[in-house]
Amino acid sequence: MSTVTHTHPLLVAAGLVWRPHGVVLVQRRRPDAGHGGGRLELPGGKLEPGEHPRDALARELVEEWGDAAARLTVGPVAEVLHHVYPAPGPQVLLIVYHVDARDLGPATASLEDLDLRPEPGVEIAAVPRAELAVEQFLEADRAFVAAVRDGRVTPP
Repeated sequence: MSTVTHTHPLLVAAGLVWRPHGVVLVQRRRPDAGHGGGRLELPGGKLEPGEHPRDALARELVEEWGDAAARLTVGPVAEVLHHVYPAPGPQVLLIVYHVDARDLGPATASLEDLDLRPEPGVEIAAVPRAELAVEQFLEADRAFVAAVRDGRVTPP
């Protein structure tokens, strides 16, 4: 008889941040991050107790990218993902929202011109959808990011 351990998944809200012309904003985790150091990810983070996922994402965007991220519009849910990392990693339930950054500034604007200021050690990258390097993302994000790259997920 096998023993199954039931643990509650970590609840995480993340953003698929759209810029004009199918460009998405992603971030690279700090190299010294305990989990997934140096990997690409969708911005976001864990929900606080009693916090709505949409509110958690808005809060995390400002915490991770600075005050200018408060101008981003969190839209509809793009996908709900479930992933179990190998032990001792967590089980995560990831609610991904479309985030509209198309009106944040001109399509040619640099991230500095958009006034996005990532946390120390974190990098933000503007990547054309078709050029997303799926293998560089955290494992929980990969199937979804592949769908974005292949055009199966588009802005609302």
